[in-house]
Amino acid sequence: MTAETETCSPLAAGMIPACPGGMNPIAPLWMREQLADGTWTSWAVVAWYSCPSEADLFALIEREWTELRPDPSEASLQPATGVVYATVPTIAMADDGLRHHSAVLLGADVDIRATPSTFTWAWGDGEQTTTSDPGAPYPDATVTHAYGRALDSATVTLTTTWAGEYRVADGTWSAFDTTIATTSPGITLAVLHPRAVLVEGPLG
Repeated sequence: MTAETETCSPLAAGMIPACPGGMNPIAPLWMREQLADGTWTSWAVVAWYSCPSEADLFALIEREWTELRPDPSEASLQPATGVVYATVPTIAMADDGLRHHSAVLLGADVDIRATPSTFTWAWGDGEQTTTSDPGAPYPDATVTHAYGRALDSATVTLTTTWAGEYRVADGTWSAFDTTIATTSPGITLAVLHPRAVLVEGPLG
């Protein structure tokens, strides 16, 4: 910047550093002071162009991760009629697909991927099941829950805990130390209580 024009000199372009990982340089900082008579001193450089540190970039990546809200895992039940029977196991399944997110931070291209690590099913009757297994449909069901006879209805919710990894400029994937969580919309069920009844005579 020149005092006469208050614009940056074209000579400065050749002095801008090339930062690693595609990061943008931090712009220089200039200052001038207003004197008691109202005039201004000449512009002076306080800090010239510099490159962000890896710590600066990682701090932004970490914040991007902790504030990320991936689409919740899709939860489904069998039977899928909204009606279940007490004492009969209800089958639960979750979508275990990865979630991908991209961002440009300090000029660097950053990719983030989230992988489901655990699934916590709140069955609506005070009980919970936490597992790394997303579940499977009948007849290979691996996540089930049987309701007792005390309820007439229940709302099932699924909370997915996600582990994350990131990479900069198509580099090597690195893992985050923290996890994030999402909760899927609840599934409301009617709980029926079939009972055996003795009758006289033939049926039909």
